[in-house]
This record gives sequence, C-alpha cells and structure tokens, in this order.
Amino acid sequence: MAVTVNHLYKNATKLYKMKLIAGKGGLNHLVQWVHIIEDEDVSKFLHGQELVFTTGILLKEKGQLLEFTKKLYASDVSAFLVNLGPNIATVPNEVIQYCNEVELPLFVMPWETPMVDVTRDFCHRIMKHDAKEDNLVTTLKNIIFKIGDVETQIQQMERSGFDRDSTFTFVAIMLEEEKSYHQGEKMDKIARSAEEAGRNIQDTYLSFHHKGALVVVLVDYKKEKIDQFIHDFSSLAAWRLGEDSKKLKLGISQNIQGISKQEENLSKAIAAMFISGKEHKVLYYDALDIYKLLVSIKDRNVLKECYQEIIGKLRQYDKENETDLCDFLKVYISCNGSQQVVAKELYIHRNTVNNQLKKIEKITGFNPMDIKTQVKIYLGFCIEKLI
Repeated sequence: MAVTVNHLYKNATKLYKMKLIAGKGGLNHLVQWVHIIEDEDVSKFLHGQELVFTTGILLKEKGQLLEFTKKLYASDVSAFLVNLGPNIATVPNEVIQYCNEVELPLFVMPWETPMVDVTRDFCHRIMKHDAKEDNLVTTLKNIIFKIGDVETQIQQMERSGFDRDSTFTFVAIMLEEEKSYHQGEKMDKIARSAEEAGRNIQDTYLSFHHKGALVVVLVDYKKEKIDQFIHDFSSLAAWRLGEDSKKLKLGISQNIQGISKQEENLSKAIAAMFISGKEHKVLYYDALDIYKLLVSIKDRNVLKECYQEIIGKLRQYDKENETDLCDFLKVYISCNGSQQVVAKELYIHRNTVNNQLKKIEKITGFNPMDIKTQVKIYLGFCIEKLI
C-alpha cells in the first residue's frame, strides 16, 4: 500500500514552505517511502515509488542535477525535492523542463526548514495510512469468508466510509509463467501498477492475495470506471514489465451489490482469470459462456472425475511416453471432428489421424469420433483450466 504524492503535499506549503515547481501531472504517483540521496549512483538505493530528498552536496557541477533527475525517473521514483541552499541555490530550467515532460513532481524547500522533520512526518503519515488500509482489507476478507462476527465487521467498514449496500467488483491478476527468482519482483511491479491505476480513479484502494493472484477490490465502480482501471493498469504494467506484460492474465467478476454477498463473486474473478488464455488475456466473468456452469458446480470431485475420464488419462500417458495426444485431441475438437481438416492443419496424412484416434480410444475406452465423447473431451479441456 502507498499514498499519493498529492496526499503528502497537502498542507506542506504552510508547514514546511514546500513548493511544487514542475511535474504537476504526476501528483497522483504513489509513494511507499521517503529517502534522502546525495549519491549520483541512485539505482542501488531505490526500489521505486520513493519521494527523494537531496541537498545537492555532490551535484554542484553544471548538468549534474539533470543527470541525477534522469536517473531518479529511470528508477521509478514518484517525486523529487531539492533543499535549496548553499549547494543548489536555484533549480536549472532544463531540470524543470525535463520534470514537466516526464510528469515527475519536483519540489523545492528552503534550507532553514529541517529536512529531518519533513521526512519523519511523511514516513509517519505513510505508515498510518498503510495501517488503516491493511485493517480495512483484513476486515473485508473476514466478511467475505464469514470469519468472526460478520455484522460487527460490516459496521466497522461503515464507520470507515463504506456502505453495506455498495457494489463490489473483483479483478484477479496473475503472471502466467513458471516460478522464478524474479517472480516476486515482477509481482511487486504488478501490484504497484494496479494501485496506481486504482488510486487515480478513487482515493481508497483495497487489494489482497488469494489463490496465487493479486485481487483488486473495486467498490462502487460503474462499467466505464472498471474499463478505465483495466486500461490504465494494462498501460502501467506494460511500461514496468515490458514483454512480460504479455503473460498477464486478468479475470473480472460481476458487479454485485451487498458487502456480505461477495464470496461467490470473488470466486468468479478467480475462475475467469484461470480460464483466460492466449486469445483473451482479460476475461470478464459474464463472457464465460459454458464455464459459468462449470464454476457453479460446488462439488469439485464431480469436475475431477469428468476430467479424468479422458483428458486426465491422456495427460498421464503423454507424460510417461513423451507423446502429444492431448495437443492432437485439442486440434481435433477445434476442427469439429473432421479428419480431413485435422490432417491439413497438422500437415499429416489422413491415415495418421485415424491411427491417433484409435490409439486414444484404446487408452481411454472412449471413441473420439462419437459425438457424446467429443462433448466429454471439450468439457474435459474446459475443466482442466479450472482445477
């Protein structure tokens, strides 16, 4: 969690004589912490989303402050403050121009203002803000999953400005890749992008992790605002993740009223996220079609049995024998069971298609050319995305 630059800047003009001189367009940037930096090699000190203070003691040469500012921007800093005094009397015009171009908020503060007072105040406000929102998230999760006295916790949410009849939409976000050393770093960038997109629309932002996904809670968002969040998040994630942003999977729940009726709605977002694939990186629950029926089945063993009848057996066979019968079967179903079209699609002889189908029948006990079996196959592949 974080606060916006603008949130910290409120009243700072009167309290600390802090003045914004450039980068007004970035006042909605998020700040996770405050840092004092004098070294030109800024990257080793920063994680991103910091408000950086400097006195410029090591930036006295011409052009050094501009290069320093560019490195701050490259490190995903949220804002920059120069303590004017003996080291830097005024901020050069080229620095002001650059900050306006990249929308990096640039502040100045007089030397007589004790920098330690400002940094301590800002850090305290960040921690207090984070604690409040963390408490709201915990309370909301308890309400969703029916933990503790639900009515008491609903009243607690109401005292914090939420309505028990508010509408809730959940956006589940996951990065589709094998676990790696950089997985945590990438998920952190995803979380930052989601929070920045959310706070740009609404001041209060709630999110939590569930079943391996980041879940963003959109409260009282109309359809156009939900679409705006998805658009803004996707743009920010693309900037921070580069090519890895193509691996993002997003599932969006329905927009349901009532704070105590959200457990199933959350499940819909998670289901849509897992189902989303190469064709649909962003998938709304309302567009799930047949998956709605599968998601509504409470007994997961029923789904697992249906999956195991054909697809599960073939997956195991492929694993043990290094074959690709499941991939072949996907093509076969996508071609509506036409052996001729499959042969053309896979550049193989029609006899090879027939032999593969016979092998599948021998392994599973089901004839793939039978229409009822084809329905089971299709459902099996659908279920595979859910279990």
